[in-house]
Amino acid sequence: MKIKYLLIGIIAVLTAITSCSDDLLDIPRKGVMPQSDFYKTDEDAEAALAVVYRYLWNVTYSSNNGIYPFMKNIMSDDIYSGGLKRNDQALYEAINEFTFEAENPFVLSYFQLLYNFIYRCNLIIDNFSGDNLDTTTKKSAVAQAKVWRAWAYTELITLWGTPPLVDHCLTPDEYQQPNGNPEELWNLVVTDLTQALSSGDLPQKKSVNDAVANVTTGYAQALLGKAYVFMTYSLNGGALGGEQATAAVAKAQTSEYWSKAAEVFETLINSNMYALYDGPFVDILKNATNWSSENMYEFNRIFNASNTGTNLSAGFESYMIGWDNAAITAYGTIVPCNRASNFLTPRREAYDAMVAWQGADNDRMHGSIRTYEQLVNDMGVGVKNGIYTIYASDGVFDMKYFRDQNLDCITNHATEKNYPIMRYAEVLLLAAEANLMIGNQGKADQYMNQVRRRAGLADMSNITLSDLQQEKRCELYLEGTRSYDLIRWGLASTNMKDQGADIPYFSAYTEGATYDSEGNLVNLNSRSEGSVTVNGIAYTLGVQNQVINESGYGFKTGKHELLPFPQQEILLSGEIVGGPLKQNPGW
Repeated sequence: MKIKYLLIGIIAVLTAITSCSDDLLDIPRKGVMPQSDFYKTDEDAEAALAVVYRYLWNVTYSSNNGIYPFMKNIMSDDIYSGGLKRNDQALYEAINEFTFEAENPFVLSYFQLLYNFIYRCNLIIDNFSGDNLDTTTKKSAVAQAKVWRAWAYTELITLWGTPPLVDHCLTPDEYQQPNGNPEELWNLVVTDLTQALSSGDLPQKKSVNDAVANVTTGYAQALLGKAYVFMTYSLNGGALGGEQATAAVAKAQTSEYWSKAAEVFETLINSNMYALYDGPFVDILKNATNWSSENMYEFNRIFNASNTGTNLSAGFESYMIGWDNAAITAYGTIVPCNRASNFLTPRREAYDAMVAWQGADNDRMHGSIRTYEQLVNDMGVGVKNGIYTIYASDGVFDMKYFRDQNLDCITNHATEKNYPIMRYAEVLLLAAEANLMIGNQGKADQYMNQVRRRAGLADMSNITLSDLQQEKRCELYLEGTRSYDLIRWGLASTNMKDQGADIPYFSAYTEGATYDSEGNLVNLNSRSEGSVTVNGIAYTLGVQNQVINESGYGFKTGKHELLPFPQQEILLSGEIVGGPLKQNPGW
């Protein structure tokens, strides 16, 4: 009998273990809250919104080398991708020279970062809805998430044309998404922005100099107006690429969206909540313009001496953009921050075009690009004693991102500079364009002249689209606006068809020199750029051009109006595997 009872007990225990095995293996993770328990309180809404802003920083200035400013700038005719030497960043060079393919990792990275960002916005919009949208804090979080989702889709549409429309958190059976319809994509952008604006739940400035760290009503209006401007080209075939993109340039001139853009910009301008910065133009992206009346939205950066990795410096601005630290040194009171990488270097053609439009001796020119002679004579900065050759340099140097160690570079590449995504100057120039296109010549003149006066230039009357194009290039140099402008204006193929054929090397060498510091022969027959004297030593300046691509370079009409959908996306859900995502024309 004892054996019988023992067997019954063992069977009972085994049965209990078997029946509970699933529960025993389902062990909750410590310190992790299930999503079903989140998105309920005001604190949850604030935490979720903080994640959105953190991802916004990732997708713009913080990720890797700064995806947003690199992608938006190196596809223009203003700059070389740069670097310390050839192939320093070969993948960026390929984009700058239009030799890249769909496998380019930076194209993939920006595409994925934008959709990761949209997912964070969708989490807020989906979860704080219906009866759960019951407090001011939650409503504000949803309104801000809609604005940033609209921003992300504006990026995706202008770069890829027909990106998948993902307006909610996807379930697994929805992961393979088709190309988006341009009308539906832009409708989401407009709907998100108009709903956010009409809700009254966005933060608002109370005065022109008010500092607001979150997205504001004013920025939402600016983005809506900008979207309407882009829609004039995009919805006339620009978003479809190929021959339709070419034809869209002319069709855009009579688009109904110009008047919508002008109306939105007029409301924003008349709010009197924004104004152009009235200090030196060289400060436009410096610490002096933190919380400026001109910044439509800016990331606020707080220097943390105990953890400089949390500062802006972690990549894009301080490690990448700046003069070649191996060659450049300071002889005067101005001391450049410790830079090393020499990226985003100006093209001499851009400098010459800007001088032809506004002259060489004015505040805006000095605050954007300076010649080597100006660096030496005006700033006490030049090449170190010896002979140095600077890669991807025509002898002109960027000033927009220049940092003076004595003023605004603290330590270990750290800075307290706030970075704007959009300035009021861009609003005025977009408003001028919209009004010009609908025949409001007076308004067009008025808004462009506001920008010109701040630059110290004379007023113009009866401005043309060509005038606006030149003015915008000078004002917004190296701020990520030019690449799409060139495409929608139909200038990209003309301006960039030869981009990537060769690369310049700038040299400053002493009399009788034949080799540079790396043992490379200095071509004394290079095209001369003059001479300067530094610390009593006379230097001859020269620029040599080296062929880098024999063929396959330069902007190609019918192809480069749009980026390719990343090959990884095509492999996962595109044509190659029978999925619904189709590649863009020409790729």
